[in-house]
Amino acid sequence: MDTLKFLADAININEKLKYPEFSNDGRYFKVYSFPDMFNRLGAPDDDVENLFTVRMLLLLESRPIFNEKLYEKQIDKVLEHYFRDSSGKDSFRPLFLVNDILRYWRTVCLNYELVRNDPRRPWRKKNINLKFSRMLTIFGTILPLISSKTTTQRTIEEIKKLTPMERLAQGLDYLNDDSIINEFEEFLKIYEEFIELKEKMGSKIKVDDEATGQKVDDKARVFSKFLYTCLMHDRINEEYRRYLVL
Repeated sequence: MDTLKFLADAININEKLKYPEFSNDGRYFKVYSFPDMFNRLGAPDDDVENLFTVRMLLLLESRPIFNEKLYEKQIDKVLEHYFRDSSGKDSFRPLFLVNDILRYWRTVCLNYELVRNDPRRPWRKKNINLKFSRMLTIFGTILPLISSKTTTQRTIEEIKKLTPMERLAQGLDYLNDDSIINEFEEFLKIYEEFIELKEKMGSKIKVDDEATGQKVDDKARVFSKFLYTCLMHDRINEEYRRYLVL
């Protein structure tokens, strides 16, 4: 009963603030407990109750709306699991965490394919989000993890506080390669155009014309190519680069 009251209050607050309605009639609007998340962390069936996705959203996109100390405490507990083998190892690499972020990316891609086969769902708009904001969130987070000389739990805690674009910029700082500055400026311009397009689309499920759609696809290729260039940079440890592919 308490959960139902909480969800009802959240919906009322959302309406008063005139935010967009929760997607899919609130299908994913649920209350998840940290104990359940921790008990299944790393288990083969940890996404039976959508807990893997919730954990990734917690690390990649979440912000506390109250009780920040409790929130940070739970984040620490999640990260401790990923860094449990790092004690006393200067050469420790957070491959477990990188793997889960990549796994989440594949999950997002698979979910998009399911939506694409449903004519009632706005798959074209989701496709645009996938090619820009989703991709930036995933790989903009991975870049500083693999380009830093040392990655500690504290490093991740600080990275998490940044926006996806700020995380990417930090990774670029670690690379310290002036030769990709022009490409980065083009990347920023493309992302700004994506934000403007989303604002123009509003609640529309697709772009207005085929020419605009083709332009979006062309920009998306340039966008992803820059991320690939960064992730495969020769200043990144070869083990990481190989791990991203294999």
